[in-house]
Parts: sequence; structure tokens; C-alpha cells
Amino acid sequence: MLLTAASPACAERLNLDIQAAGLDRRVLVYAPDSAARQITPLVIVYHGRGDDAAPFARAVELHKDWPEAIVAYPRGELHPGKAQRGWQYRKGQYDDRDLLLTDALISELAKRFKLAPEQTFAAGFSNGGHFVFLLMQERRELFAAHAVLGSVRPDFASDASPRPLLYLFGRGEDPQYQDDWEGTIQALIRHQQSTGPLQESLGCCKLQRGGDGGAPFVFGLYNAGHIWPTDGNEWVKAFFSDPWMRAGH
Repeated sequence: MLLTAASPACAERLNLDIQAAGLDRRVLVYAPDSAARQITPLVIVYHGRGDDAAPFARAVELHKDWPEAIVAYPRGELHPGKAQRGWQYRKGQYDDRDLLLTDALISELAKRFKLAPEQTFAAGFSNGGHFVFLLMQERRELFAAHAVLGSVRPDFASDASPRPLLYLFGRGEDPQYQDDWEGTIQALIRHQQSTGPLQESLGCCKLQRGGDGGAPFVFGLYNAGHIWPTDGNEWVKAFFSDPWMRAGH
């Protein structure tokens, strides 16, 4: 493992080199000075296909809007035969390189900072959102809640018990995905075991509370196409920061 400061003037920006599944991986990490002394929220944010950690971090800037949190932007690997970086879609694909990266990343960060499972979160956009769906299936125990933006999985199903979920999709996305978005909502309602009336939430979305054994599900549309929404950081931070929401009451 190697952790280096990008520059003396910006000590909170760190480049973490980590080995997982026989590969050398790179993760861009922003951490407040207090993270080594007190329990600090951790958000791992997975970029979309064809993107990279550094430009994605510059575009999204969740670390600037949530400076009290540790925000980690892993770098996806190249898809075989394609000059695009991204994440595995299903268990066993690419030798589970990205699931194993997530395991190793959380383990390494826990050695350096004070983390708590109840304040560890995953968020992903596009292909990164598809990977968060996989984390919901295969690494449920690592995260207290999840956020998926700009992805569809109408066939999503899992025997893993649900965690609170924020699901956002752009109104300006390709119309061919509209039915898939609606199908994804229904699949996630089943997985979250959410019931009861819909309530307004976060100023953007609808909230349905989890029933017995279920977890809260917040979902909505934003006024953009296939991009991280302008208010996305505000919504993600509010969702992950709300202990009442995450408690499922």
C-alpha cells in the first residue's frame, strides 16, 4: 500500500495505491484532518463507464460539499477489449476485481482513519451505479446505506436484507430507458420491502418506509440527462447524514 499527499498545500487530497485481485489499483481520497482522531463518515463514489477517478471527482466535488466526510473515488479498470474504464456488472465477472478492491479499500482506510459501519456508504453513477447494485447483493454488510444515480436494473433481485436506498434518474435520459426506470422502481420496492403511503423527501423525491424486515426507499427524477445532477451532492449528503432515515423509522 502507498498513501501520498498530492501536494503540501492540499494535504487532504491523497492518492492511495492498493493491490486487489492481482491488480494495482488507484483511489483518490479526500479526508478531513480530524478523520484520524474521531469517527468520520466514509463515502465511496464509483464513476461511470468511460470516466476516471480524477475528472469524476472534479466534476462531482462531493468532497467539497461534504468536507466533514472521507470521500473516496476509486478508479475503474479497463473493460477487456475496450478503452473504457468501469466496473464489473455481476458476481464472478473479471475475477471479482472490483468487489475485492472495495474490500481492500475499506480495510486499508480503517487502518488509517476512524470509521464505523453505521457511517460507511456507497454511491455510484451510471456503470458505477450498476456496481452499487452489485454491492447491495454481495457486500451488504459493508455499508449502512446506498445511493444509485443514472442506472437502471429492472431485473434486480437479491436475498440480501436491504439497507436504506436513494435512487435518482434524469428526466432527460434516453426515452428508451423510461420503462426500465419504472421497472427498476418496482424491483427495488420489492427488494426494500417498502410499504405504505409515499411521502415527500429531500425536496426531490418520494419516500416509502420499510415494512417488517425492510428499509427506507427514496426515489425521484431530476431535471437533467445522463449526468450527475446539480443538486445531487445535497441530496446524497442529506440522505446519508440522516440517522432517523437510516434507522428506518
